Amino acid sequence: MKILLAQINSTVGDFKGNFEKIRRVLADSGDADLVVFPECSLSGYPPQDLLDYKRFAETSEWYANQLVEAEPKKSFIFGSVEKNVEMGRPYRNVAIFSSHGKIIGKYFKRLLPSYDVFDEDRFFEAGRSALIVPFQGEKIAITICEDIWSEAVGTFLHNRYQQNPLEDSKNATLHINLSASPFEYAKVKAKREMLERIVSRYKIPFLYVNSVGANDSLIFDGRTYAWDAEGKLLAEGKAFQEDLIKIDLKSESKSLSYSENSDIKNIYDALILGIQDYCRKQNFSSVVLGLSGGIDSSVVACLAGDALGADNVFGVLLPSRFTSSHSNEDAIALAKATQSPVHILAIEEVFQACLRTLSKTFEGCEPNVTEENLQSRTRGILLMAISNKFGNLLLTTGNKSELAVGYCTLYGDMCGGLAPISDLYKTQVYELGREANRRAKRIPERVFEKAPTAELRENQFDQDTLPPYERLDKILKALLEDFSSPEDLANQGFDLAEVQKISQWLNQTEYKRFQMPLGLKVSSKAFGIGRRLPLVSRFS
Repeated sequence: MKILLAQINSTVGDFKGNFEKIRRVLADSGDADLVVFPECSLSGYPPQDLLDYKRFAETSEWYANQLVEAEPKKSFIFGSVEKNVEMGRPYRNVAIFSSHGKIIGKYFKRLLPSYDVFDEDRFFEAGRSALIVPFQGEKIAITICEDIWSEAVGTFLHNRYQQNPLEDSKNATLHINLSASPFEYAKVKAKREMLERIVSRYKIPFLYVNSVGANDSLIFDGRTYAWDAEGKLLAEGKAFQEDLIKIDLKSESKSLSYSENSDIKNIYDALILGIQDYCRKQNFSSVVLGLSGGIDSSVVACLAGDALGADNVFGVLLPSRFTSSHSNEDAIALAKATQSPVHILAIEEVFQACLRTLSKTFEGCEPNVTEENLQSRTRGILLMAISNKFGNLLLTTGNKSELAVGYCTLYGDMCGGLAPISDLYKTQVYELGREANRRAKRIPERVFEKAPTAELRENQFDQDTLPPYERLDKILKALLEDFSSPEDLANQGFDLAEVQKISQWLNQTEYKRFQMPLGLKVSSKAFGIGRRLPLVSRFS
């Protein structure tokens, strides 16, 4: 049997666009006996509170029926959303098996994730039974994404369930899983190992068809896989690209080797896709960002250029009296190397006008961080004005380390519509910079060597306020992603007083992150919808 695995990029709620994309794939499927699409390929994933609108599911069902009727010569499986006609939650996450103009099977997702970025139990009713469809001499078992995660074990993946849907499909001769599994850089290898365990345990061919593309903060990496009954890898879909993978389960084929990329290369490619899709799906054709001559803005400029093309990335230098000559030189050198248009807007005059306006109000007060933040907010005003005037999307350049401890200014450097590196610690941003230069030499070497600084006062450096990033990032990762306590870290050799101070910063600045732009998620715990903490809390 010849099967086409269609790793496609769907947009949430774009039923017409997704419908047409599915039909184009079917039209080009050639002699494939069966075409398989990812989870929610018709509706897009995740629909979130669009499901509060009944018309969402009604539209999904209408297009699903149209799709089945429009393809009387094809057999295919696709994912979508439909109303639940039984007791329970109002909707179902469904896989529909259509063959020659008729629906020959429907499978309802049984394990509904309700952790991190997922909240499927909010709207979906869980399925209660397996689906095994006889088709061309095979007995095909269908599952949807999380249904196979009861096989997750190890330090990174966790089994959260008391049931295993795979156990109900032991009589099948072929297993197909439709997924919309978001990318996390530490999950790539662990997920593949989980899938291999499934093949080894059940000893039937296994097809895993994953979404690709980005919807809001979530990035889907594709990497569709196919194994035979002996665990031989038959096919692997491209990472971060749409791909059509054709396999023949009956033919002899040699075992493939997995493509291996470093975490940093995966992250870089993921962020390119995240920027591309957010701009494309939100109808932005260009972006603007402030260039400081530091590593953060340099990396964001490279990512944006690789995602959208240099002509569509507008850099703005915003020097003040505290901006060093080398910062300006490095920012201009980057702009020349990337061949992106650049503007230079000195902020001194605007800054002084603000100080004069506030002079009577601030009379008798000593200068402090207020004046530093005023410079950042002056830059924010100018960048937002350019964004408004020309319709560019403003990219913020803050990293996870700064955001975690509140080393950022509300309505200043936090202004923007998308935060591409907000889920990357400072040390990872330096690694991304090296990866950017491996692809094309753009970032001056001095940017990697000089001490990080916000340049908001004379001779200011980040390490005047913060621990060295090499140490700070290890502590933050333990607190944010491993849920360690300060005492846990003290037992690992970290200074307890320093860890408690960092933990206090983390707790006290949640209100800032609540107002930050949308960030692109690449780790197991990012700031955003997957980390919802009360702003008013006495728990430390």
